[in-house]
Amino acid sequence: MEAAFRCLILEDEPPAARVLLRYLQDYPEWTCLGVHHSPQSAIAALESQSPDLLFLDIHLPDISGLNVLRQLSQPPLVVFTTAYPQYAVEGFELAALDYLLKPISPERFQKAMERAIERLEQERILENTGQDSGFLSFRADRKVHRLPFQRILYLQALDDYVKIISIEGTFLPKITLSQLEKELPDHLFLRIHRSYIVNLKQVNLYDHQEVGVGEKKLPIGSSIREQVLAKLKLTLKA
Repeated sequence: MEAAFRCLILEDEPPAARVLLRYLQDYPEWTCLGVHHSPQSAIAALESQSPDLLFLDIHLPDISGLNVLRQLSQPPLVVFTTAYPQYAVEGFELAALDYLLKPISPERFQKAMERAIERLEQERILENTGQDSGFLSFRADRKVHRLPFQRILYLQALDDYVKIISIEGTFLPKITLSQLEKELPDHLFLRIHRSYIVNLKQVNLYDHQEVGVGEKKLPIGSSIREQVLAKLKLTLKA
């Protein structure tokens, strides 16, 4: 079977890297492009090889895996691997796909791989069909950004700014949420609260009070609850 997906490992502990390699043997649709023990060599490989997925240890020599991810202009999907649970929240704020605590069990590894395959297959479908293609353009950090719609997770109003959480990272343009809402396609994005807009393709659960995007739970506004739930039910076929 020809490998459909490619991954790369950045792990400074050889025994931990060997565990990941051993687990990957059970997934013939994946090929590992290499194991790197230093951030510098891994960053160079990421730029030249463009893997689909990066297994990223958080505790590395001289720099944390969190800061490695922040340095990447076009990061792949990321699964953090670490023995320290206290970094989970920060990892998910950087839009990590998953967070595996060492020692990693085969069952937990399988769940992460299933999530990665599902996400990558969805992205390939979008690329092939052109569905939901388009960009949100905005200025932040003295730069003009063009962020693909499908890479946005959710948006949060912060006074005169909007916090945009995406697979690429977090942006903070000086603009109102209502202004940005006009630029977003309503078949893909839904305002669930006066302070939040979510990408419907990124919603993984919801109830009468909250909407789940990744590990984040976002509130549903009481005044629009009925309309929000109706749209979620229709769109997500709940």
